[in-house]
Amino acid sequence: MASVVAKWVNRGPGPSNFNPTMTMQGGMYHYMGPMIPSEGRAPSYASVYIHDTNYATQTRTRLGNSRQLEEALMTQLTHMLHECNPYVQTFLCMREWAQSPHNNTPATYQMVIHDDRRPSHEHVRRYNCPEASEVAALIPGNEDGEIGRRYIVVRRRRTLNSNGNEVLDPISVSHRAYDPLSYVLLFPNGRDGWYPELRFSSVQDGRRTKITPMMYYGWHLFERAGEFSTILHAARLFQQYLVDQFCKVEAERLSYLRRNQTQLRAADYTSLGDSLGDSGRAEDEADAVRAGPLFILPSTYIGGDRYMRQQMHDIIAISNQIGHPDIFLTMTCNPSWPKITRALLPNQTPQDRPDLCARVVRLKMKDLMSLVINEEVFGTVVAHVRVIEFQKRGLPHAHVVFFLDEVSKNDLRTPENVDRIISADILSAQDPELQEVVLKHTIHNPCGEHNPTAVCMGERYCRKGFPKSFKHETSQSDSEYHITYRRRAPSAGGVSIERSSRIGRRQQPVVVDNSWVVPHSPVLLRSFACHLNVELCVSRVGGIKYLFKYVCKGQDRAAWRLFSFDIVDRNPPVVRLAVHLPNHHTVYFEEGREQEAALRPATRTKLTEWFKANEKYPSARHIRYHKFPRYFTWKTHTKSWTYDFSGTGVNVVGRIYTVSPREGERYFLRLLLTQVPGATSFENLRNMDGEQCTSFRQACLRLGLLADDDEWKHAIRDSFRSSFVPLSHLFATILAHCQPSDPFSLWNDHLDMFLTDIRNRARGQPIRRQQLRDDHHATSYVLREVQEALQTVRVSVSALLQGSSSAVAGPSMPTRSGRLFFLDAPGGRGKTFVLSAIQDFLRTRRKQVIAVATSAVAAVLLDGGRTAHSVFKVPIPVSAESTCSFSANSDTGRTLQQVDLIVWDEIVMCHRHCIETVDRSLRDLMQTDRPFGGKFLVLAGDFRQILPVVPGGSRGQIVSACVKASPLYRECRFLRLTENMRLAALRADPAADLEALNFPEFLLSRVILTTKNRPLEEVNEVIGNMIPGPCRTYLSAEKVENEDTNALICPTEMLNTLTAGSALPDHKLKLKKSFIVMLLRNLDPAIGHVNGARYVIENMTNNLLFLRVTTGSHQGNRLCLPRMPCGPGDDNFPIPGFTRTHFPIRTCFALTTNKAQGQSFGGRIGLDLRDHCFSHGQLYVALSRTTHPGNVTVLTRESNETTRNIVYPEVLQ
Repeated sequence: MASVVAKWVNRGPGPSNFNPTMTMQGGMYHYMGPMIPSEGRAPSYASVYIHDTNYATQTRTRLGNSRQLEEALMTQLTHMLHECNPYVQTFLCMREWAQSPHNNTPATYQMVIHDDRRPSHEHVRRYNCPEASEVAALIPGNEDGEIGRRYIVVRRRRTLNSNGNEVLDPISVSHRAYDPLSYVLLFPNGRDGWYPELRFSSVQDGRRTKITPMMYYGWHLFERAGEFSTILHAARLFQQYLVDQFCKVEAERLSYLRRNQTQLRAADYTSLGDSLGDSGRAEDEADAVRAGPLFILPSTYIGGDRYMRQQMHDIIAISNQIGHPDIFLTMTCNPSWPKITRALLPNQTPQDRPDLCARVVRLKMKDLMSLVINEEVFGTVVAHVRVIEFQKRGLPHAHVVFFLDEVSKNDLRTPENVDRIISADILSAQDPELQEVVLKHTIHNPCGEHNPTAVCMGERYCRKGFPKSFKHETSQSDSEYHITYRRRAPSAGGVSIERSSRIGRRQQPVVVDNSWVVPHSPVLLRSFACHLNVELCVSRVGGIKYLFKYVCKGQDRAAWRLFSFDIVDRNPPVVRLAVHLPNHHTVYFEEGREQEAALRPATRTKLTEWFKANEKYPSARHIRYHKFPRYFTWKTHTKSWTYDFSGTGVNVVGRIYTVSPREGERYFLRLLLTQVPGATSFENLRNMDGEQCTSFRQACLRLGLLADDDEWKHAIRDSFRSSFVPLSHLFATILAHCQPSDPFSLWNDHLDMFLTDIRNRARGQPIRRQQLRDDHHATSYVLREVQEALQTVRVSVSALLQGSSSAVAGPSMPTRSGRLFFLDAPGGRGKTFVLSAIQDFLRTRRKQVIAVATSAVAAVLLDGGRTAHSVFKVPIPVSAESTCSFSANSDTGRTLQQVDLIVWDEIVMCHRHCIETVDRSLRDLMQTDRPFGGKFLVLAGDFRQILPVVPGGSRGQIVSACVKASPLYRECRFLRLTENMRLAALRADPAADLEALNFPEFLLSRVILTTKNRPLEEVNEVIGNMIPGPCRTYLSAEKVENEDTNALICPTEMLNTLTAGSALPDHKLKLKKSFIVMLLRNLDPAIGHVNGARYVIENMTNNLLFLRVTTGSHQGNRLCLPRMPCGPGDDNFPIPGFTRTHFPIRTCFALTTNKAQGQSFGGRIGLDLRDHCFSHGQLYVALSRTTHPGNVTVLTRESNETTRNIVYPEVLQ
């Protein structure tokens, strides 16, 4: 009888646009049209019911637009409605009354269906007008009159508005006739739907008597013995009914919030008092402001923005406390599950019963969680988060992340244990049942050349990366963003099967192999027989970030929500903690009652009670605010913290509410609460080392949680007092790397220090001291030193040549006979010595030589060495079509034109694209097609060592990236060093060797090497604790792009946990004097300050570290290191625009094998091989870093006397 208006989303995925379920976007409305159709228009909706049975049957058959509608069936249904439906009977009676010759009622009369009259079923009235209609009444039509919002108006004839459009009268969702008028066949007897006055027939004491829409419609979704449910037999109409009723539930919730919050307001305690004026009475003050904003849509409203955001931050808090997630699982409903098919009614499909699918999925999810947690399928689970999401094609699926304990985390480091729980292979025919399940549920539908129009296809490739490359074993790169599962090729024993796949609209035979398999758990797949994707979370936030995408995705399926099933399930529970400034806690009040709220005593909050608990329990003062709920329980009725006297803590996570940086002092207060334990008051929280800070921002600056120009000022003053390095060098470092906001003020404010520093360094030089007496001359000298330091820092090739061969002049070596040489030098063969000798020999003959290396550590070992990227201006990232960013007219171009020889060390680590880019640019520069523009080039390396890093690359991709795969390699003349100089020296002087073994330098000559970054923190911490002396803790300041927005999405404590291999320093650095540290940035390569260089800490201040180089040709050089912004340097980093301001160093008692390549250590070396080597050459590099074979000690896993050595023979041939 009523029409439905909504914005439909009915296009399904793929070219067929098939969508087996009814979906709706936006609001859903039901309207009543006129009782009598306008002239020339066929009857529809309500106007059909005013005709006799035969005409109404013909009209419905015609409106159905289907030849399959039997007229006899329509006649039978029409008779049924005329007999038992009170609304149809009333429509007929109104027609008879309106057409009566004795009726003088004007046409403006309207029929109104009351919301408080119920149809009577005791006396069936047929075709005769009731004396008093139970469902409707006639009232005069009055455009200016008010009709109740919950009344339904049926106009006698079509009515047009001022724009000429037909007026349709909306039906209130809370009207009892909403359901019977919209779904006539589902409620043929006109049974009422839900309405606000509905109550339970009998209730117990203390229980609610009101029936909510959720309770009412959820009750009707169940089958009951002896009752026939028209709703559950309605097929596609049932889907519309579900969506419609859920929209009603949501509309009522929003209406309740709107009605009950019009007067409810919120303000902080202090501003509420301020708004009342001097008298304290709002009604007496003409200038009193309206206190507080309206309190709208709370976080308890499921699906709202606040709800989604709170859920997201709760999951982040779990990750921050427990650690990064380990397993990411996706489980999708299988409509062919026996529990679904057996419960279907006759002639039904699973798409007809979304209620059944929702209930079975929930049961399956409970079984899945029980199996994974209780049977420890992946290991010991300490936390989990589950999110339900619904696909466009209507099948619910769950995303679950599992957090494992430390023992289980460590087990997942080995490929064997990963293969035990995760498979990307088709099982062999020895287990035909499991093989069939794999083929049915975990094969990615063929795409690419098989099906270019597949929904997963991007412009040219599959967005999911299928087909995957074959891999003989599982491997995880050290960048922590890539893992490749074992996928055996058919030639290596993998299974290849022909199966029928849907290509477009047809089924075609396609041969599938392991390259099309979605990673899964065989144990779970056998148990649940559905699409079940299981992945290892290799990123600290990658799995959580992907999960957030679905948490924030929006609305969900109606049946799931009508059953009151949870959208998000998590364990452990999260306690949310308030953060507010003194006397600025939130106060809720009704408008007009501001005075009463202001005069109430200040409410005790979790924050103020935390202060009191710290004062009461001194033993708990080591616990930070967000860790407090683990040891204390918040009692709501007393508003106080109760101590858990067991002292062991409970499995509860605390989370401080997020605050935008725009809120100033409140944001800084939150920063302090995440770092400072045991505060007893707001004032005590601002006390830093006995000094009372005037604001929370100042306290954050003292702790290093914020970065501004003040820390550069303090760094300059600390350096001036120490005279450790020239002050001009530190100033150049700040200008080049620290991004000061006002460098001119920094210079002007400290000019006196610069002048004093340069005069102090001129002691013992009478002539120079005389020149520096004049401030103008002294300033010029300082500026010249700054300029020279900046030229070095900013990497100019001409400055490089001036520094490394300043006396070079005269004719160049002829280029017409340019040649390429490849120096093959295994570890210990004296490669660096030979390269230095070549440089010295040519420079004595007035030839110009450039020395470069692929890594900065290798570059500093060469005389005047620089990295190839900096010298040749190679773009990052580099591709097969890249060119270097220099021209013939640039300083770099003119210098390269005059070069006679280029020495390039560690060429094996360099990607062939980089080498070919340099070749392409030099050919263009020299206007010749000879390799490298006809220049003499000496390439040096060892193919037994580590090859180029290809993130997520297969063996074939890594080999293809190697220089040996480049056509330039075939142009080389090969030279080889055969004698191991380290062992020769050992044999020549055994007494000296014995002395070296007995009296090594304890720290500087010893190192522990690991294959991955993860063990470094543990090893460095253990050794650091063994070194005596006070320890200082330095904290970093994190920042993201669009900070005002992203700070609410990525709270500070989450940013503190981010790592990026060796590119970022840790948020918390614990340092002592005599610690060995490694620099993470290239600062001044000309004097050895490069990424990977090792230093010893000689002194520390709050804003500056005083370091000394310990290795290489620049040993003994000093560095004053301030804090500086550091980025992850990876496009795949999960947080875009992330910057961490900190000292760019790491403790370096241990380092990775990759970082050690190119270095030699005279003392003992420990090899931590608990994690097997994962790339070619790692083990070879690790074992060849020492000068004596007896200095190597190897640590492997328990009862394991062997380790894996990965070698690509095709590279060595």
